[in-house]
Amino acid sequence: MKERNINRRQFLSRATGAAVGAISFPYVISPSALGKAGSVAASNRIVMGCIGVGWMGTENLRSFLREKDCQLVAVCDVDVNHLNSASTPSTE
Repeated sequence: MKERNINRRQFLSRATGAAVGAISFPYVISPSALGKAGSVAASNRIVMGCIGVGWMGTENLRSFLREKDCQLVAVCDVDVNHLNSASTPSTE
């Protein structure tokens, strides 16, 4: 393996870059992704999409949304009326 020499200027430059990256990490990653601010961490969350949200599909969708660890990212249906009713937030 080739040995690399590093001078003081390169060392300080790289160390400063690493420190800035470590300090700015909480501002780059959203708190919800880390499970802070009362939300579930991304690694413990179920991300789902619903295809076909007729009568039973809409009820399934609403029951999933009651769960704190479930996140709905997409809704799809060929019937525009079903799609619109599923896309409006539930009043429950």
